[in-house]
Amino acid sequence: MNLYSTGSVKNSGRISMRTSVCAVVAVLFLATVLAGCAQTGQTVREHPKTAIGAGTGVVGGAVVGGLIGGRRGAVIGGLLGGLAGGAIGHYMDNQEKTLAQTSREYGYKPAQGTRLKIEALRPNPTLLAPGETVNINLTYAVLTPSADRLVLVRETREILVNGTSVGKTSVEIEREGGTWKSIVPITLPADAPPGTYRVVASIESAGVGKDVEESHFKVQP
Repeated sequence: MNLYSTGSVKNSGRISMRTSVCAVVAVLFLATVLAGCAQTGQTVREHPKTAIGAGTGVVGGAVVGGLIGGRRGAVIGGLLGGLAGGAIGHYMDNQEKTLAQTSREYGYKPAQGTRLKIEALRPNPTLLAPGETVNINLTYAVLTPSADRLVLVRETREILVNGTSVGKTSVEIEREGGTWKSIVPITLPADAPPGTYRVVASIESAGVGKDVEESHFKVQP
């Protein structure tokens, strides 16, 4: 398997669960950017395996998460063209395998440095009607020299029709080593045009590299 790496990522440490949560609201492809910041004093208990974005989906595309899995990360995104009027839902993620399990699967050695690899990109369902929701599932491996190393990963999902971008989401989140699965649900508008929608997903980290995968789903009349 090809793994993407040009170096290692500096350990930035874990973030306190009692912290200020800053959310940036942006509609991609437009020049207008709205910014907001909210203070929270409530202690969030992090589940060791599963985390759910703290924000709410907004029609037309907006912030989905503030704290994600106890680590700072805001999902930004927008829908245009044939998907304008749709909604981006809650971001969800889950650690499916530990670093030890993932390392054995790839035959990984610490001397190889930090590496990223997309394992699967699966829209679900692959055939749907206008007004229904498609979950964009992304599974990828994060391989690090040590279990306490955290890597800042940017996940990007883009939807295109006939080569034109009609939707895009992005999130930056700190990952420990292992295999991760994340989901971004997108609800189509009631008048979404029928046809094939191409999905392009990428993961990248500064000093490590970038991996890209493609898939598609179809909207029936």
